[in-house]
Amino acid sequence: MKIRTLEPNEGWRATQVAAVCFEFPFNLEEERAKAEAMTAEEIEAAKNPPKTDGYPLPSDSFPAHTVWGCFSDDEKTLMGSIGITNYTCRFDGNAVLMGGIGGVSTLPAYRRGGTIRKCFEAALPDLYEKGFVFSTLYPFSRAYYRKFGYENGAFVRELTVDIEALPSQPVGGTIEQLFPGDDLSPLLEIYNEFYKTYNLSVYRREYDPALVKENLLAQQRYIYLWRNEQGKPRGFFISKKTDGGVLNCTYTFPLRNGFLALDVRAYQALFAFIRSAFAAHYQKVKFAVPDVVRLDSLFPEGNLVGIHLDYNGMVRVVHLEKALELCRCRGEGTLKIEVTDPQIPQNTGTWRMDFAKGQPNRVTKTNDAPDISMPVSAFAPLICGIRTAEELSMMPEVTVHNPDAPFESVFYCKPCFLTELF
Repeated sequence: MKIRTLEPNEGWRATQVAAVCFEFPFNLEEERAKAEAMTAEEIEAAKNPPKTDGYPLPSDSFPAHTVWGCFSDDEKTLMGSIGITNYTCRFDGNAVLMGGIGGVSTLPAYRRGGTIRKCFEAALPDLYEKGFVFSTLYPFSRAYYRKFGYENGAFVRELTVDIEALPSQPVGGTIEQLFPGDDLSPLLEIYNEFYKTYNLSVYRREYDPALVKENLLAQQRYIYLWRNEQGKPRGFFISKKTDGGVLNCTYTFPLRNGFLALDVRAYQALFAFIRSAFAAHYQKVKFAVPDVVRLDSLFPEGNLVGIHLDYNGMVRVVHLEKALELCRCRGEGTLKIEVTDPQIPQNTGTWRMDFAKGQPNRVTKTNDAPDISMPVSAFAPLICGIRTAEELSMMPEVTVHNPDAPFESVFYCKPCFLTELF
């Protein structure tokens, strides 16, 4: 086996593997001809970071996407590959690098032969050397990716609400529909305000570039924006009618819609508009919110509200030392954390973190006895605020050596949500 990154003119090879694995149409001759027609200048340009407008982000220093492949020894066959999309995400008030893993695929003849493991064993240390703090993915199997240091992300709450259960009292402000060619910057403004304190949420320059490129009317998707009395955009939803008379506003791989509101009045305004405008044509509205957003008090009849909880992808800490240096702690104290990381040996060891209010965290490796021991997979949800000190007793992979250590000052609930689909 040979493990390396694919050249820009080899992308068709990874797409071919993915087409077989995920069973989607693929024109091999056409895609290979396009790749072979690339000039040396085009190939070199594709290796460089894309030019961007607006404020600089750490991810601007890297190409937007990288593919790692596992080849046969003669490199005639690409047996399997993984893609990494580079993002800048939020973490405790900091902008840090995050690698989104996607397109994980192996040709059937080479499955169970370690191809994907080899790709991860090369890609994860490379992300570490580049200064990435996190990596995330959406798993086909959570147990499988836990072997590579990933663990469940925060919950997403998917609500399905009968139209008649929505509050109907108008709250003022105005609703407007955005059509192709209209200014979509209010969506980005709402997105940035909503997610500004959420760990793992990604910095964006547009809410969704596809909204400009795609023919939303042909797709029967519609955008509605609510502004308050001062004309400030405070909430929006993007919807499509789906089976069963459902106004579907969920943000998923096949249906990139959305539902965001910045305060209770914005939620009330959007709900009242939906009930007023769509009651004759829809039976239910379906949307999703982060687990920390609880809307129970807004629905007069809770029996007509269904809630489904799902994990919001999986997360892994790539650079443990950076995560400890940047994490926001409460009060002051010292915590010694022993972590094992089979893929990134630099993370393995006992880390001492001294923290105090108004001071940067001091992080060093130590030979002292640890207060707590855990695999790297358990560390990410704890440091991101997905799991808390109160849950340690329900994490069998974690061993507490010093129950008096200040775990609650480091491992506490924080808003956390993976916003991208890749």
